Amino acid sequence: MTMASNRYLCARTLAQRELPVEIRLGSGDFDPSSNKVKVMTKKVRKGLELPGVALPGVGHMPAAREDGKEVARVFYVAATRATNRLVMGVGGPGLLLSLSTQNLSSRLVKQH
Repeated sequence: MTMASNRYLCARTLAQRELPVEIRLGSGDFDPSSNKVKVMTKKVRKGLELPGVALPGVGHMPAAREDGKEVARVFYVAATRATNRLVMGVGGPGLLLSLSTQNLSSRLVKQH
């Protein structure tokens, strides 16, 4: 499955649950105050700070033929965009890990 099809699958699933969704293809014209779930790639998210960030599929990274160092770098940038809450899908249906940024920052500082 491509990133584009994953993005649209995620947006469609959210819309089916009657959540307001906005698909972001670029970072321009970003309105953080709009009351919608923003669905975007990790690279589009670069430079933006958001109260909540969800990263699905973390348990399946890196994918075959992906550079592990680049995947880790992009993941770090995406995860650090969260100002209040980071939610990661780590594998299998319904398996989620949710962290407040206070817990995350202390763990990152201790590891590095």
